Amino acid sequence: MRGLFRDLAVRVALWTLALVILGAACALWLLTQVGAATRARENGIPVWLVVVAALVTGLIIATAGLARARTLADRAAEAVADPLRRLAQRTDEMTTGGFALDPDARPGRLVQLDPWQGGIAEVDAVAREIDRHHHTLARTLVSERSFAADASHQLRTPLAALLLRLEEISELAADDAEVRAEAEVAIAQVERLTGVVDELLRRTRVGHASGGALSSVEAVVAGLDEEWSPAYEERGREFTVSCERGIIVEASSSALSQILNSLVENALSHGAGTVRLEVARSGPSAVFTVSDEGRGVPDHLAQSIFDRAVTTGGGTGLGLSVARETAEGVGGRIELTQLRPPVFALYLPLARTP
Repeated sequence: MRGLFRDLAVRVALWTLALVILGAACALWLLTQVGAATRARENGIPVWLVVVAALVTGLIIATAGLARARTLADRAAEAVADPLRRLAQRTDEMTTGGFALDPDARPGRLVQLDPWQGGIAEVDAVAREIDRHHHTLARTLVSERSFAADASHQLRTPLAALLLRLEEISELAADDAEVRAEAEVAIAQVERLTGVVDELLRRTRVGHASGGALSSVEAVVAGLDEEWSPAYEERGREFTVSCERGIIVEASSSALSQILNSLVENALSHGAGTVRLEVARSGPSAVFTVSDEGRGVPDHLAQSIFDRAVTTGGGTGLGLSVARETAEGVGGRIELTQLRPPVFALYLPLARTP
């Protein structure tokens, strides 16, 4: 950039020198004409005409000089601004992941960027640092996606074997109602876990969203009630559900179940009293609220309760964070709408009806 401004300074100096020489020549001519007019007033050029000619000439020279100076300044500014604009675009692409992954790869392949040169040494140095950090971040992202995809794929086989084994146990224990009931609960939990694994595998793919999946809220909430009510009864607490009929949301059943399970489990672990799950329509969204009668969320954690490793008790601080990420992955959101007693609200888009 220093060289660019040096070049601009040299050009301006040369143009200034040329204008000075031209002005001096015009002044010399003016003095010659004035002298000649004074010596031969009758036959010479009138003095006023010489003065007017000098003024017009000076005005033309000044206008030309200003126009040229403006042109040089515009060129220099554009020579600096264009690489900066391209650098800003490249930075924005890096921060948003615009070129981090190959969209045709599954679960993701690192894209090597071509070296970028803006023509200005200082800007090129910044671009090299951005590309270096982008490469590091992209490698990390690809590694995480690959690990999630591999882990999900490897878990599906043992989960399928476990499910078959539990079904065999359920059939063999047909005469023992208690064992059969426990086996059916275990089967439901394994099926839910299988759905979570499948959902995790879908999330590793580029462009993940709901993928057009729809789910009946009543069915998911009914399964949730059946699964969690025994756990609440064991602790002497109550779990109630209330769901408006006929709600269909744009999210897979496994994703919805995973989110709600995180909220209900959070209320069981950190809340107190009765836990209420209520579902109703609100405009274009279905609103799920989970509330309890506990002490609630401290004021200093209100803004960070969904961050990783943030917890009000002895938990891992991952449940609410994963729930929020899952909700955002299917086009929804989770909010803490009330601190004391705590109320968490999940908003998911309703299915579009033809």
